[in-house]
Amino acid sequence: MNTLKAVGLLVLASWLVAPATPAAAQSPAAVQSYDGSKPLLCAMMAMWECDGTGQCERRPVESRNLPTFVIVDAVKRTLIGMGPSEERRTEITSSTRLDGRLILQGGDSGRGWSATIAQNTGKMALAVVDHDVTFSVFGACTPR
Repeated sequence: MNTLKAVGLLVLASWLVAPATPAAAQSPAAVQSYDGSKPLLCAMMAMWECDGTGQCERRPVESRNLPTFVIVDAVKRTLIGMGPSEERRTEITSSTRLDGRLILQGGDSGRGWSATIAQNTGKMALAVVDHDVTFSVFGACTPR
């Protein structure tokens, strides 16, 4: 019985002092890659609409015909909005990595847009700008 206790304590002690591997030391989210090297599936969760007078209101994403989910493919330079009945595509005209962020820009239907995705968390902010209104959208992405 004493030998069994000693072996158990030895195993426990070696487990406690063993160096952690990088994958084991990080959370699953930290192991993910949000740098644009793989397509990302992004959910748009909250939106603010601001008019030319500076008045802003929170609105459902669906209220302005924006898709709830977007596929970001920085390698193919496409942004694909997944709507309930249709798929909308737009070109990513600019893509860069800066200070731990993936920054994307483009334009569609007379509006410009810019998105920033944090490379370590996948959190996303998106701005859509027209001549008389802006939309600020917040969401999160995950590798597809």
